[in-house]
Amino acid sequence: MSVKQLAADMARFWLQDNAIIIDTETTGLSTTDEIVEISALDCEGNVLLDTLVRPLGDISFEAQRVHGITLQDTAGAPSFDQILPDLAGIIHNRTVVMFNANFDTRLIDQSARLHGKYTPRMNAHCAMHNYARFHGQWDDNRNQWKWQSLENAAWQMNIQVSGNAHRALTDCRTTLALIQAMADYRPNAA
Repeated sequence: MSVKQLAADMARFWLQDNAIIIDTETTGLSTTDEIVEISALDCEGNVLLDTLVRPLGDISFEAQRVHGITLQDTAGAPSFDQILPDLAGIIHNRTVVMFNANFDTRLIDQSARLHGKYTPRMNAHCAMHNYARFHGQWDDNRNQWKWQSLENAAWQMNIQVSGNAHRALTDCRTTLALIQAMADYRPNAA
């Protein structure tokens, strides 16, 4: 069985399991940054969570350039500790898929810790790593499959992005479309 077929099988598993897809937007990329927007949907496309989050600190200019979220936008939003019980309930005993799971899980953990809370247990899978195997471009420098951005992966799979790219709900929906496209892969019959 090919690596591409294994990646397609994983995508089918996520769909059959009705996994939860989560995406975050953040104040920046560092170890002290936190979430300013989080969305979750299931693999049937049902939106389970979609909210701005009021951060404790500032939003970096670089992050604002990417997602367009300002402190003013988050002023009336709940804080991370206020949405954490909802998030914990959504992901409890569920498979969670994220595009760049290492980043999103780290930011969920960082945001929880900044509020003196524990991170809920997560069975997290990475759609970015799975798509890298599916796409099949080898990175000799890293000795692994080359990661693609969500935008590039969508373009490579002819997925139309609807909504504002680099906003959490749009990225969740794009990730779901990417999972569906990988799951549709069938190798040519010999």
